Amino acid sequence: MRILKKSIVCVMFNAVFYGLITNTVLAWSSGPPAYLTGAAGDNGTCNADGCHNSYSLNSGSASFSITAPTAYTAGKALKIKVAFSNSSGKRHGFEMTALDADGNRVGTFKKIGNTTQVISPSDSARGLDKADKDKYIEQSTKGVKKKSWVFKWTSPSKATDPITFYAAGCEAEGKGMADNDYVYTTTADISASSP
Repeated sequence: MRILKKSIVCVMFNAVFYGLITNTVLAWSSGPPAYLTGAAGDNGTCNADGCHNSYSLNSGSASFSITAPTAYTAGKALKIKVAFSNSSGKRHGFEMTALDADGNRVGTFKKIGNTTQVISPSDSARGLDKADKDKYIEQSTKGVKKKSWVFKWTSPSKATDPITFYAAGCEAEGKGMADNDYVYTTTADISASSP
């Protein structure tokens, strides 16, 4: 009877333990933690974080890019696109932020549709500080099936130009594991339009 109880406890422990691991692995498809864009002041990327690190950063054959206007008007929203091309990966993801020339995180992001999400400070799994609310955007769970994402960024009323968008992207083989995936980084600069 005592051995049976120990066996039941062991089985229950393993089920809970492996359930947590599985949920953690699957949760990454819903977006990485904050501060992994490769921007100054961030924590590197998912490659440097020891997660998707089978290959060195930017070593894959895909192209990862940001398409944005070259100028902004203070306080106005504009559309930005982040995209993979020439990619054979089954799943894709990204994270982006914007810094001005003084290294301040500037502007605010807003999703369009359901393939992106703005990281919320209330999401404890992402680890975003309240001061950085609306400063980071990434793919959503539905967004991993896409190779490109479009969203809005509203420029600040005041910033030191140029503003640089920093994005890190992951090209995954889609098997639910972090190995054999490529991580890329890219940037794009934007300045205030002339009055």
